Amino acid sequence: MATQISKRRLLARVAVLTAVLFALIWGGVGVVAWRTYHAGKYPNATTVDTGDVWRATPSLIFKRVESYRSTDPFNVIYNWYSRQFDLGPERFANGNCLLMARSSTLFGPLNLNASVMVCETTTDRMMFVTRTYTLRYPNWLRHML
Repeated sequence: MATQISKRRLLARVAVLTAVLFALIWGGVGVVAWRTYHAGKYPNATTVDTGDVWRATPSLIFKRVESYRSTDPFNVIYNWYSRQFDLGPERFANGNCLLMARSSTLFGPLNLNASVMVCETTTDRMMFVTRTYTLRYPNWLRHML
């Protein structure tokens, strides 16, 4: 009788620990996904527009396009985006706009192409952020698609 109760308690503890571990892991994944999804929003900026594009072939692609407005100084915005996406120096400047971009492998077959264009307007600054995550399928799977 006592062994049955201790076995039930052990099973209950294992079930609770498994549920807690599952919640912590998926909660952590959710927090990382949410932060990654909203990583392009400059602090205290006004959102002008955002949009997402999914495509499954020839590779799995998720593209996030965002535009924002801010009254912060141009160099503060430039430095924030440069650090946020590790963009480094500008790639191209034309008139009142500056473009920063980079392509990198996050891990394995997952790549990130990030670009940020910061433009000076008469009243404020506009930021155009584009991030494309590409998961390249293995060759054997690509041939099947």
